[in-house]
Amino acid sequence: MAGEVLMRVDDLSLHAGGRELQHGLGFDVRAGEVLAIVGASGCGKSTLLRHMIGLQAPQAGRVLWTAGGAERDVHGDDPPHREIGVAFQAGALWSSMTVGENLMLPLELYTDLDAGQRERQARYKLALAGLSDPATFDAEPASLSGGMRKRAAIARALVLDPPMLCLDEPSAGLDPLTSARLDDLILRLKRDLGTGVVLVTHELDSLFAVADRMLFLDVEAHTATALGPPKELREHGPEPVREFLNRGRPARTTAAEEAAA
Repeated sequence: MAGEVLMRVDDLSLHAGGRELQHGLGFDVRAGEVLAIVGASGCGKSTLLRHMIGLQAPQAGRVLWTAGGAERDVHGDDPPHREIGVAFQAGALWSSMTVGENLMLPLELYTDLDAGQRERQARYKLALAGLSDPATFDAEPASLSGGMRKRAAIARALVLDPPMLCLDEPSAGLDPLTSARLDDLILRLKRDLGTGVVLVTHELDSLFAVADRMLFLDVEAHTATALGPPKELREHGPEPVREFLNRGRPARTTAAEEAAA
């Protein structure tokens, strides 16, 4: 259901290497939207994503899976592993398996589908991700281009039909055309499947192209200082956020700031 709250992050603190990266983080993730997590290098974007998918336990706060109306702690006894698809920055495809085998393994582990059904589902998700060439199914991951590996990783993340998809720097290292095609894929997933997408990115073109809301992690304040539509924050957000979204140029003064001057 579009707009349904899939996940709620409540008063979360992030730590790494014995130091606090962020504290007091609170936000939700909704079905049918793209939520981008942005900020300067070292602010904890990828660390936050690892907390959200259950790979790293918080020192304070909670991450709650709320889809369907029943709360489940992501770090509790019944984590929503099947409900959250993840595509890591490097793709993380198993090199000892073909692309098709990469996609069919989760289906073998978590469903009752027979071999033929698993193959059909895997081929369908590859086509959905823009990899419709039948030869891709039997290809080795190392033989794919960077953009194709990213798409194959997204296809694997979608193979169990999760309501929420987490993408860590999906456009990193891609040429502009391939990056734009990946943006189109993310928009189609949101529009056609109602998938909630959490996107960690530093690519401003992709941010403005796909994100409905963005969460800004301030590297100096060690907390989130803005949450809202990127274009609105670029014009009316806190000064550090406007400067970040204007590619490091001085933030433009808002009408309210001019009136107060």
